[in-house]
Amino acid sequence: MAQNQQDTQRTVMILLGVVVVLLVAIVGIVIYTGQQKSAPVAAGTGTTGVASSPTTSTGQPTQANPGMAPSTAASFDAKTATKVPAAMTPDKYVASYYQSILDKKFDVAFRMQPATSQQGTVADFQATQQGYGMKSFKVVSSNIAADTATVDIEQDLGTNGTWGALWTLKKVGGDWFVESRKISMK
Repeated sequence: MAQNQQDTQRTVMILLGVVVVLLVAIVGIVIYTGQQKSAPVAAGTGTTGVASSPTTSTGQPTQANPGMAPSTAASFDAKTATKVPAAMTPDKYVASYYQSILDKKFDVAFRMQPATSQQGTVADFQATQQGYGMKSFKVVSSNIAADTATVDIEQDLGTNGTWGALWTLKKVGGDWFVESRKISMK
């Protein structure tokens, strides 16, 4: 009888070990497939195919995608920053950027980006935006606190999912300037 109990306990321990190994494998697969889906598909420059748009761990597009360079607030300088027209509020400016993309006014939208994002050419930017396939956008929230404004946007990229962008603008001497844009998958 004691031998039967030992055999039963050994069997239970082996089964528990198998369950743990299977759970670890499932978690690994989920993490791996989640990373594979973390970037929207964008048209490759100068090719007829479609290539994935690489991103950093924070969801920011990498420099490998010249049509959508990442933007950070690390080196904001009002002298070189993109200036918001005097008649526009920060939320209207950001909404106008996305509307320009929907209206296929890529040259206008390109110049509205944060200055640090205006790398590459308008053609690169256009190819990237067309590859993303934005169907619509909405302003999720807009907040102005003293000399800083934030505008949170949500974009429907169709088969590429829903993406967000958090724009930060700074007010300097009565004028608004685009400080940064952080992009993330929702």
